[in-house]
Amino acid sequence: MTTMTLPAAAPRELRDYQRDAADAVERDWADGKRRVGVVLPTGSGKSTVIAELIHRAYTDGEPVLAFAHRGELLDQMRKDFHLLHPSVPMTETGIVRAEQDDHHCPIVFATLQTLATAHRRQALGRRTRLFWDEVHHAGAEGFHTTFSELGGYEDALMAGFTATMYRNERGVIGLGDVIEKVSYEKDIKWAIRKGFLVQPRGLTVRIKGLDALNDVRNVAGDFHQGELAEVMEAATEYVVDAIKEHAADRRPIIFAASVDAAHHIAEALTEADFPAVAVTGSMAYADRLPVYDAFRSGEARALVTVQVLTEGADFPMCDTVVLGRPTRSKNLYSQMVGRALRLFPGKTDALVLDLAGSARQMKLVNLTQLIEGVDAKEVAEDGSLIELTEEPLEPVEPIEKLVRMGPVDMVTIDLLANDDTLWLETPKGVPFVNLMGDNQVVFVWPEDGYAPGRPDAEGNVIETTKWAVGQINTRNGKGGWVTSSGRYVSQEPDYTDLPAALEAAEVWIVESDQQLPARTASWRRNQPPSEAQKRFARTLHIVDADNMTKARLSDEISIKLAAKVLDRGIEN
Repeated sequence: MTTMTLPAAAPRELRDYQRDAADAVERDWADGKRRVGVVLPTGSGKSTVIAELIHRAYTDGEPVLAFAHRGELLDQMRKDFHLLHPSVPMTETGIVRAEQDDHHCPIVFATLQTLATAHRRQALGRRTRLFWDEVHHAGAEGFHTTFSELGGYEDALMAGFTATMYRNERGVIGLGDVIEKVSYEKDIKWAIRKGFLVQPRGLTVRIKGLDALNDVRNVAGDFHQGELAEVMEAATEYVVDAIKEHAADRRPIIFAASVDAAHHIAEALTEADFPAVAVTGSMAYADRLPVYDAFRSGEARALVTVQVLTEGADFPMCDTVVLGRPTRSKNLYSQMVGRALRLFPGKTDALVLDLAGSARQMKLVNLTQLIEGVDAKEVAEDGSLIELTEEPLEPVEPIEKLVRMGPVDMVTIDLLANDDTLWLETPKGVPFVNLMGDNQVVFVWPEDGYAPGRPDAEGNVIETTKWAVGQINTRNGKGGWVTSSGRYVSQEPDYTDLPAALEAAEVWIVESDQQLPARTASWRRNQPPSEAQKRFARTLHIVDADNMTKARLSDEISIKLAAKVLDRGIEN
């Protein structure tokens, strides 16, 4: 049997909200929800909640399996379990990972990759309590298959944990298919306000050498990885200068855009008398451990990473994150920022150092979007402050409203006029985005089914209303609701004002790894429609299809299909 020596640490006490989260999980299990979720921000102790639930199951005699996709997560969960419940013998917990095989233990922590092997799963026997850390990966087909083979749908009760209850990967299984209900949820603003995380402050360094980011393509809601890596690898000198200038007395974790960039940055920092080490996903887990030790001990002042440490890393001494890989994904951004927010003796704040081009990138996530009202400044390469009241660096020219053939404007809501996202509208006034695949549209829905500008049942014209975000399949009519933040699945409409609903719809599309269609896409430039497109348009009784452009006809088809499932619910 393989054993692990735990670092000396004070016993851990359960915080009130962590106990509440564990109670909520058990309450929903008792109410018949077999697969539930817990959402807690990075650094607030998800693994402590897992530890409490494991102990309750262990005390009841239930065989337990806790699993994740990285070895770091397993060690963290096991360490936190014994810190919270030191009376449980170490021999009662074990690891199943690579050559480690403690399958006989009543409490097992395992990697999903190892559990993909049938004989490993069979050796575990039936496990009646399953705990999945970083469950937003459930949409990945391989992980989901393993979960199914473990009896996750029939034989066990499951709780999944994440800071971001939306999926990272494009998968055949939606996260909502796995998680039946979110039992407990707190966000990062709450944790900071309560003092469970330190207060972050943001500093964006505008670097002309990174203006090439403007030319990097957008793929599935974020930068094209290969093109981003090429730009950032050429910017090592700028990254090092920014760290030396703005984080000279700090302990940063630097997120790089590629393996080569990570090693280049670490070497350049070390040469500049700022000792740094690099850890990447291509390194074996055993090889990562001494790198972590060097950072924890202070031997290395900086830790540079790619493909690792966005999830589950426990480095509370880190007081700075450097975004050496700008992102349009709020999911990824929040995970990176979370590395610096954990409490640590003597630590009073966390610096989030963004590196970006001198021109603002469309949809680029920043700290103020994650946490409203946070202290955030922008500086030029020389350190001079950029006043946010200055003229925009990248002025947006008004986009003329498109008018389609037919009785209804394509988009009647003025708030959408300057948005590059291609919003359309049904004849009865339901705005939607066609996702260009699998017959899916994301829409915003008026409260009580009455769209503004139209009369209600008494003949009164509706001036304003609240809106909820949803997604639906235009072929079979199946769909669901999304919370007003755009981050999670909701069991019922979550109404908010129109600007917030529109933003939430786009957040949902990006963060659920779907593609935002752009009205300026190159294929929309005066190309003729295909014969197949015109034939399909005729079956939908679209008038004058032969005289439309490919883009115009595509929009007409989208409106027809969306109207069939959306307009039947509108009251006028």
